[in-house]
Amino acid sequence: AHLQVHNYFHDIVGSYIDGTGIKKDEIISAILEKNSVTNKSKVVMVGDREHDVMGARKVGIDSIGVLYGYGDYNDLVAAGATHIAKTPEDVFKIIKGI
Repeated sequence: AHLQVHNYFHDIVGSYIDGTGIKKDEIISAILEKNSVTNKSKVVMVGDREHDVMGARKVGIDSIGVLYGYGDYNDLVAAGATHIAKTPEDVFKIIKGI
């Protein structure tokens, strides 16, 4: 809400103040469950760190590692990113092709 981006999302899920839900796979699983998603072939995790990619892999969904964040190409590839995007426009192109 502070950054005025909350209106662009259906749900925002993250870790809790008590320290639970801190692992990416837990966060991804929570959002999938909250939205009753059963067809994981239509889901992709977009993230800039290897932890995002590893969480997606653990849950069984594809991932797009983005190079315009904090991670780097080698870390994202080593973590097993399904796709790599250099720009936000690349993310849209990849999603359209899935």
